[in-house]
Amino acid sequence: MKHLPTSTRSNRILVVSATASVAVLAVILIFQLAERTAASDRLIPPAGVVAQPVTVDSPDELEIPCWGCPEAQKWPLRFRTDLDLLAPLGTGTANAAEWFARFRKPDGERYREAEKMMARRVPGPPRLKKVLPPDDPLLLEAEPWADQATMRFYPDVLPYEGVSTALPNLLVPLTFARSWVMRGLQMEDYEGALADCRRAIRLGRLLRQEDLTVIADLIGLACIRAGAEGIYELAMGHGDTDLALIASIVLGEVAPQRLLTSERATRVELKPYASLNANGSLVIVPPDHIIDDAENMARFDPDRRFRCESMTGLAVIRFFAPAEQSERATAIFEDLVADPDETAAMCAKWGLDGRDIAANADGIKGWYDLD
Repeated sequence: MKHLPTSTRSNRILVVSATASVAVLAVILIFQLAERTAASDRLIPPAGVVAQPVTVDSPDELEIPCWGCPEAQKWPLRFRTDLDLLAPLGTGTANAAEWFARFRKPDGERYREAEKMMARRVPGPPRLKKVLPPDDPLLLEAEPWADQATMRFYPDVLPYEGVSTALPNLLVPLTFARSWVMRGLQMEDYEGALADCRRAIRLGRLLRQEDLTVIADLIGLACIRAGAEGIYELAMGHGDTDLALIASIVLGEVAPQRLLTSERATRVELKPYASLNANGSLVIVPPDHIIDDAENMARFDPDRRFRCESMTGLAVIRFFAPAEQSERATAIFEDLVADPDETAAMCAKWGLDGRDIAANADGIKGWYDLD
């Protein structure tokens, strides 16, 4: 075998090394340009002013809501205590949903960033689970979005498509809320610590604002709970008993709302009445009282999310129940498309259209463990 002269081999090594270095630099440059482009495309919200919490002259002005009393069955599942006592909403004029929707799984333009963010979490106390480091860049970027006055996903940012409706990545705001609370609990500055916990509550209030999906409402409730627990702990440690009392009353409202959410969501459950006929197609034969409950909920429930939730059941009845029950469901939708609540009317229009239900028959079987 012939060998190249040493000088020739050295030159070739230098050329290969130089070429590799250029390639590496090119890759780095591409990533830097991509990051700069992504950064320049990021939304910057208008600054929002956050008012100081509302004050009471005396703790005697506070009431403890009786969620176990009979009249509570007619209450909206919202806080009876004024949350402005802990954390008023900000005044920013942007729709916070525009930013949070970008982290949606699987095709949100910043979903990959959300994945990386979740990997950066560290263990917190059991009630907060995993949290971000206090100076995490995405956590800092989220702060002004919690100071906006509005969060509305449907149909402004995401389309409403009934059972196929895309949800935002709700783990993202929940992680932010828990991380702000954790950061606040680690601060020596009392007012700064309270500000972080209040930010978590504001974010929870924004998530509950639209009142369209049950899951978003529950995540919002979890954010409010985390913030109120943080405020209670900070206030007790600081000797601020009046503030601790307000936080404890708010916390006392969380569990009843969760329990009643479960009760209302299962009140019109169709699973016990679902079966497959001889050719494998879905059949729903509910008793009339279930349709009565679904109609009452769709027409009169004080919470929009339960109105739309019951319309999902009515849409299933419309397509898979016997003719008489199907016709009744159709008549209900024909009334509700003119509902003065535009969002409830949007849900009714979906139910009356019905293509989404028809196209998802196999998926609906899975709801009832019939697939």
